[in-house]
Amino acid sequence: MILLFCVVGWGLVEGLERMGGPESIREHYGIEITWLLVPVQALVSVSPLPGELVALLSSAIHGFWLGCAMNWLGWMLAAYLEYALVRGTAREVEFGEEKLPKWLRRFPTDHPAFLIAGRFVPLGSHVVNVMSGLRGLDLWRFTWTAAIANVPGAVIYAAVANGLVRLT
Repeated sequence: MILLFCVVGWGLVEGLERMGGPESIREHYGIEITWLLVPVQALVSVSPLPGELVALLSSAIHGFWLGCAMNWLGWMLAAYLEYALVRGTAREVEFGEEKLPKWLRRFPTDHPAFLIAGRFVPLGSHVVNVMSGLRGLDLWRFTWTAAIANVPGAVIYAAVANGLVRLT
């Protein structure tokens, strides 16, 4: 999976170079492209598509620090979207705890270890966001655990993108 992202990331960077490089894109679009890339990353992250590709692109365009911030913000927005969609749906259909399977009711989905570490497994962020919304997790606990869990990914993808940009 990491190799696939690196290959796709390299393809994105090559595409950026053909368009004049990150500097040219920043000159042409300025910071305004940020207001497009963050919501696009959030929407792609909520979908089954990998939002990491948008994270690589934004980091390649904007550099390490702004890329980190944009990646983190995009993933936080995605987490809130999934949480809110599931929470609102669960309320409308009056989905109660008793409708969950027994094994899932026993699982400590409100525990910080689950809320943070669960995001580090493949598709784990979707599971954490959905279960948090489904079980009506306190928004503050959801926010601070998501904020902590999204930092490593934001840093890693910004570093990979900037490393790829420097290689070209």
